[in-house]
Amino acid sequence: MGRPVPCSAAMSARAPSQEPCCSEANRLQESMSQSYGESVQESLQKLRHHSFVVTDPHLPGHPIVYTSEAFLRMTGYLAEEVLGRNPRFLQGPETDRRSVFHIRYAVLEERTCHMVLLNYTKQGWPFRVVFHMAPVFSQTSGELLHFVGAHKPVPDSLFPQFRLFERPPLGFLKGPSALSKPIITADNFNSLCQLSAAGFTHQCSGQQKKMMKITSAVLGLVIHELVVSNKMMNDEALQDRRSNGKAESGLCFSLSLAFSRIQQSFVICNSKLPGMPIAYASDMFLQLTGYERNEVIGCSCRFLQGQGTDPCAVNQIRDAIRDESMCTVRILNYRKDGSPFWNLLHVSPVRDHTGKVVYYVGVQIYTALPPEDESCQAQRKIIPSISHLGAVGAVKVAVRSNGFRQTS
Repeated sequence: MGRPVPCSAAMSARAPSQEPCCSEANRLQESMSQSYGESVQESLQKLRHHSFVVTDPHLPGHPIVYTSEAFLRMTGYLAEEVLGRNPRFLQGPETDRRSVFHIRYAVLEERTCHMVLLNYTKQGWPFRVVFHMAPVFSQTSGELLHFVGAHKPVPDSLFPQFRLFERPPLGFLKGPSALSKPIITADNFNSLCQLSAAGFTHQCSGQQKKMMKITSAVLGLVIHELVVSNKMMNDEALQDRRSNGKAESGLCFSLSLAFSRIQQSFVICNSKLPGMPIAYASDMFLQLTGYERNEVIGCSCRFLQGQGTDPCAVNQIRDAIRDESMCTVRILNYRKDGSPFWNLLHVSPVRDHTGKVVYYVGVQIYTALPPEDESCQAQRKIIPSISHLGAVGAVKVAVRSNGFRQTS
């Protein structure tokens, strides 16, 4: 249960010199403060001499939400001309299209990437950088928070082999439209990316590798600051809950008491908080997983996943949460001692009197191993059992009787 999948909406058409409006500026600032706290700006200022940007894949257009002073000096732009824009505004007519697609798919797959990239300054001058990009994940919920991109400008003399990238590569149209109409198919996309990466790693040596290590180190420093800030913010929030006497369940006493009467393995997750942390865990859930209550409250359900967990089942749960619908999957989970078990999991939204989803209930039933040919297609055919629906119904009745009116 995490944040939405990164969007790939186009960059805003706002002119470079136009400053972001107040609402947009607030949204950009909140993107950082909600994930890392108000002090994150001060933490990143210590790294202002390094060129890097932080982008938010959850906002339309995947815009820049933080930029270092060195990045602004390198590109010639002002901060208000950069914030709120997708980094693709640095691209130009000779930017390698394969590198662009490589970055795009790295974002979609939430993974790191590195390459030599041709960018353009505000004045239109081309320059090459060693570019490293990596995702930042929450240390408590495991959700994707941001991407960090680090840059190190280099002279063309260090990377003469990349001049051939200025010509339209294999898989693109010839003629005037070569750089704007890529012909990318399932057959040639992987080969293009592999060719680019192979040429990069094979031909880099000496000073080139040193440049790569510098950007990698900068990336590590920035991510370290963000991860530490995120953890400190979450620790402070947990401490606040404990000081308010809500550490045990995160719910009011009457609602917790009502839930305790439901004899089923289930958890209640708060959809209004980042990462959808567990607000209540039943005794049978604790017996099934081997955890103590204070070890699961405030954590995302992702801690039950492991090496053998099927990504297809995880994506099905994520899609259901995004669509505010229910789903049932058979998923491989792991107990506290590391032993795996098959979980027939049913996830369902719980709404307030306005129809907004305020909780998600996840009901677990221990099940035998599925057939060896269990597939993503078969996952979609699983229907909830009477036990699943009974537990969900009991949860909704308990919520309704404690001040909420359920809507279907």
